[in-house]
Amino acid sequence: MGDGAAEIEEDEGGAPSAEPKKSSPLVKWLMYAAGGILLVIIVAVVSTFVAQKTANSVYKQQKNIALVKAPPPLDVFNFSDEFRINTSDVGEAHFIKLKLSFGVEKGQPALTQELAERLPQMQNIINLIISRKNKEELKSIKDQLDLREEIKAHINHILTNGKIKEVYFREFIVN
Repeated sequence: MGDGAAEIEEDEGGAPSAEPKKSSPLVKWLMYAAGGILLVIIVAVVSTFVAQKTANSVYKQQKNIALVKAPPPLDVFNFSDEFRINTSDVGEAHFIKLKLSFGVEKGQPALTQELAERLPQMQNIINLIISRKNKEELKSIKDQLDLREEIKAHINHILTNGKIKEVYFREFIVN
């Protein structure tokens, strides 16, 4: 009798039993499902928050763009003659037909006079710039914008009474 009582006291008393309690597979699946649902809810809340912030910032950017005032119109210096220039293509010959104007700030008669006086020099510069291009270098809008900037930079380099602000292609045909 003494031995049985001692065994009972040891089991009840303090040392944990060697066998771990096993939970049922249903409880494990429910825990995984609850964790998955919680994860989906967290992802949905975070993505909604990020989408709202992005939409608000895009709206603010578009709103700011819409409020920007247009620049004042420029005076226009037109070239009376059109340009017909052969490209630098090897093999098949191509040419460019171009009508060109410059935009200058209003109220600069000295610049307008200088542009008129330098007309042959400017025509030469434009001919040289375009004649070294090939057809592929003038096809896209980006290439044409780059050409405008190149012409503007070269022409502004020779001017002393002001600078041209814009180069306008009134007609641009690559054949």
